Amino acid sequence: MNHHYESCLVSRLSRFVCLTEQEREFVAEMEKDERAQGKGGTIIRVGDQTEGINILKTGWAVVKADSSDGRSQILRIYLPGEVIGLAEIGSSHANHRVVMQTDGVVCPFPRSGLAPLFSDFPRLGALLTAIGSLDQIALRHHASSLASMDATRKLKFWLLQLRSRLEVSNVGLGNRFQVPFSQVEIGQAVGLTSIYINKLLRSFAAAGEIEIERPYMRLRDRAKWERECEFVNPFVDMDTSWFPPAQKVVLSDSTRQAMQD
Repeated sequence: MNHHYESCLVSRLSRFVCLTEQEREFVAEMEKDERAQGKGGTIIRVGDQTEGINILKTGWAVVKADSSDGRSQILRIYLPGEVIGLAEIGSSHANHRVVMQTDGVVCPFPRSGLAPLFSDFPRLGALLTAIGSLDQIALRHHASSLASMDATRKLKFWLLQLRSRLEVSNVGLGNRFQVPFSQVEIGQAVGLTSIYINKLLRSFAAAGEIEIERPYMRLRDRAKWERECEFVNPFVDMDTSWFPPAQKVVLSDSTRQAMQD
């Protein structure tokens, strides 16, 4: 089974710990059921029964909140190698809509199949829990930026955070990265109109602070932006000291069945 060595999820997890062969095999099982999704395709609808999680193997997805007047807000962006639905695993029904932002591949994995994370792969379970906590911290930073920053810094902070998260996923290294969003969609993510987003991006480019080559952007003075926004990257500060040690596991028949269901 060599295909899982190219897995974005394995790549993301491996930034924090060196995965064992068995841990990699378990991740490969999580990604076994591949389903192609087109841009704009719905992964989860509001009210859907939450039967498990989805691994975003390739492509980007977003969580959207829709108001009764037809407006949408982008609450979260999912990148390649991230797990959709892990934070909602305790809820019986979905509260928000999740749609594909680009073409991609999604791998659904049943809730019952997660049991081995706690019984047979506790270190892997701890790692996913820790990554989920860092994601929550990043979301809090984003929420704080929306509440406390002016429009210029809101957009700068959003781009800085997107760059840092792409780096964790090993799909966007350096200061040039993909931003597959229209100006309307960027506005939905930072609470500004598309007209304002256009004005800000033009001003950044005119000042030599960014280069825009759709769908890519390059931050020309990231350190300056980070100082201006007091930017904190939570993904460089994971505490792995409490993780249980990796174990050599002899999988029971029930565990193998749960992984395959």
